[in-house]
Parts: sequence; C-alpha cells; structure tokens
Amino acid sequence: MSASNLETVKRPSTSGNKSTRSHEATANAKLTALTGLLIFFLLAAEGMTIPFMRQLITLHVFIGWLLLPPLLLKITSTTYRFVMYYIGNPSYTKAGPPKPLLRVIGPLIILTTTLLMWSGIEMVLIGPHSSGIRFWDTVHKASFILWFGLMTVHVLAYFLKAGLLSMSELARKSGAHSFRPSGRPIRVTMVIGALIVGVILGLHQRHLTDSWVSMLTGHKKFG
Repeated sequence: MSASNLETVKRPSTSGNKSTRSHEATANAKLTALTGLLIFFLLAAEGMTIPFMRQLITLHVFIGWLLLPPLLLKITSTTYRFVMYYIGNPSYTKAGPPKPLLRVIGPLIILTTTLLMWSGIEMVLIGPHSSGIRFWDTVHKASFILWFGLMTVHVLAYFLKAGLLSMSELARKSGAHSFRPSGRPIRVTMVIGALIVGVILGLHQRHLTDSWVSMLTGHKKFG
C-alpha cells in the first residue's frame, strides 16, 4: 500500500460534519420563516378586528392569546441565531448578518412587541373599570404605533424570503436544486404545537373578556 493510500485511510472524513454544521443556519431560518408566516396571518386577522372592536372584542383578545406562543417561538429562534452568529458559530457566520438597518430594528421590534402584548394582557386582566386601565391603554396604543412602523419595514424586508422558505419547507417533493435540512418534522411540530398552545390559552382565558363585552355593548367608557 502506498504512502498516499495510507494517508487516505488514516484521515477521517469530515465532510458529513461540515455539511451538518453548514445546514444549522438554514434549519434555523426555516423555523423562523414558518413561525413568522403564521404570525403574519394571525396579525392580519387581529388587525381586521380593530375597526369593529365593539362587536369583535372577544375575537380580538382570543387572537392576542393565540399569538403569544408563536411570538415566543420566533423570538427564541431569532435570538438563538443572533447568539450563534456573535459567538462565531461557522454555520451562522457563513450565512452572514442581516442588513444594518434590520439589525438595529430587530431588538426594537422585540421591545415594542413585548410592550404591546404585555399592555394588552394587563388590560384584559384588570378589566375596563380598574384605576390603572388608562395607563395601560396609553402604553398599548403608543407601543402599537411604534411597533407598526417597525414591523412594516421588517415585513417588507423578509416576507418574500420567508414565504419561499416556508413553501420549500412544506413542499411534499423537493426539486432537483432544492434542499430540505434534516429535522423538518420537528420544526413543523414546533410551529403547530405553538399554535395549539395558543388556542388552549385563548379558550382558557375567554371568560376574562366578559367585563369588556358588557362595557362595549353598553356603550360605556372605561376607567
């Protein structure tokens, strides 16, 4: 056996490990895209209830609860990507960072989303006749205005990419040039699971809107 052959035998193949590492960022991106697309449609439904709040307050609050688990999942996946990139994980550094503007607004979106959801939950929990309701109403409205502006930029930047990634993830058959990272069933299950938890949460907390329904249908003011 020649020296070159001996060297080939002794040298372990690392192509599989490299391939796995290079696919980590793609798998994370697909989880984020799937979750983001679900959130987009839920937010669209939530937005449609706003002009008809007196009639659809129960649905508005239900969708709010429904949104919580998918939002937490998306924040987790994007935060994980952020951490992996800045600690130098090869898969994520190879994929590269977002554009500078999107890197700036990313944390602001998380902050305004947290304020928006937190203030909404507080309003539901304390009811329309609590002494603190006007404060939380102001926080809710102000955070919504800021959040809406930031999210407009975010959606315009990512919607097409997220849609293509999601279609690739959900497609039954892959094309000749498409790549579906391993772990697809886990990612899909995580997204569906987040939606199911949201449904359970919304149904469990449905009774909390009774005081709001009574106030709005009676055309009364809160506070």
